[in-house]
Amino acid sequence: MKENTIIAQLHGRVREFHAQAPEESVLRTLLRRVEDPLKPRGETGHFRPNPILVLLTAILALSAGTFLIFSLGG
Repeated sequence: MKENTIIAQLHGRVREFHAQAPEESVLRTLLRRVEDPLKPRGETGHFRPNPILVLLTAILALSAGTFLIFSLGG
């Protein structure tokens, strides 16, 4: 029962934080962390991801694909 009260307190704190700063949502914070720091959003407002994160994601996907091909296909 003690865990439920702790969770309720944490839930209340999160609601209070978001009530103070409604423009700060988790999604907006995440997008701000992932967008390109050198090229801000254009006039049209298009999202530009960080090129380093795009490169790391591509390398991770290729590595995972290669691992799966050789481990399941062999």
